[in-house]
Amino acid sequence: MSQDAGKQGWGIAGAAATLTFWSVAPVMLGYLARHEIDAWTANGWRYSISALVWMPLLLNARRRGTLPPGLLRRALWPAVINAGAQSLYAHGFYAIDPTLFVLGLRMQIVFVAIGAAFMFPAERIVIRTWRFLLGATLATLGIVGVLFFGLRDAENASSGQLVLGMGLAVASGASFGAYGLAVRRVMHGVPSAMAFAGISQYTAIGMLLVMFIFSPDHGAAPLGATPMVLGVLGASALTGIAGGHVAYYVSINGIGVAVTTAIMQLQPFGVGVISFFVLDEQLSLPQWICGVVAMGGAAMALWVQHSMRHRPGEHNDIEAYAELPPDAVVAAAVDERQPAPSATRS
Repeated sequence: MSQDAGKQGWGIAGAAATLTFWSVAPVMLGYLARHEIDAWTANGWRYSISALVWMPLLLNARRRGTLPPGLLRRALWPAVINAGAQSLYAHGFYAIDPTLFVLGLRMQIVFVAIGAAFMFPAERIVIRTWRFLLGATLATLGIVGVLFFGLRDAENASSGQLVLGMGLAVASGASFGAYGLAVRRVMHGVPSAMAFAGISQYTAIGMLLVMFIFSPDHGAAPLGATPMVLGVLGASALTGIAGGHVAYYVSINGIGVAVTTAIMQLQPFGVGVISFFVLDEQLSLPQWICGVVAMGGAAMALWVQHSMRHRPGEHNDIEAYAELPPDAVVAAAVDERQPAPSATRS
């Protein structure tokens, strides 16, 4: 009983840390966008820092002979998708404010459902239920409402940026959904932290390549930045990428996927509060109402999936999200419990 209580305590702490990290990180990106650090540079530096943080895990596993067979080969496909998703994600903060952007990301669960319907036929039963369709519809209408009221209140000069930013939010949500499904497809039997460590190395290489090619100063801007900007850049990598994922794993293992993902739906509120004080971002009341509708719809879609797949008596609900993972972390946690492919395939 004490072990279960301790595990649950760590899970709650992990959820709180994840929500904090993932509420602060978007505001940090918004801050960098206002201090002459372009999106290519921000991504290149942030993912390089994260890859260095995760590299010792891979090196230690290789030294001990416990590196999962074929890990680096299997990590390539998800990493390519993740690199594209991260590029869309980072550029969104250069078009619109952080709270608006993370609200647009709520569309991710809808795209996951569409992708899963093609990849995993068994999941079509979940997707066809009226409750799931209602949740997906509410999420979509909520995002459309946020955009509509933003356009209504925007000046002509900023309306184009708003459409671009929300478009990037929806596109990155779709890409992150594809990333989660890719992880679910290829990372069978790989420990979740090890899977993310492998994917991070490839993603960092991709982010560095596009930074050198597309960044106006080829990624050198931080070398002349103030200590404050450098600190925010480093902190955004440690909280938003490295630390946030560690805390998310701890939360999932401690309190399960359903509770953890439900808590994560509160992220836009956290981003909104922090962004209000740091960046002076203010959403109108109609936008907040539509945002709540979008978050509620996404949460409803997740709950329907969980309630239909969860077997009574199971102490952990991870398998309830086997084919419709809300994100890549959940997908990796599911795959960690799947049998690993034979070493001959590596």
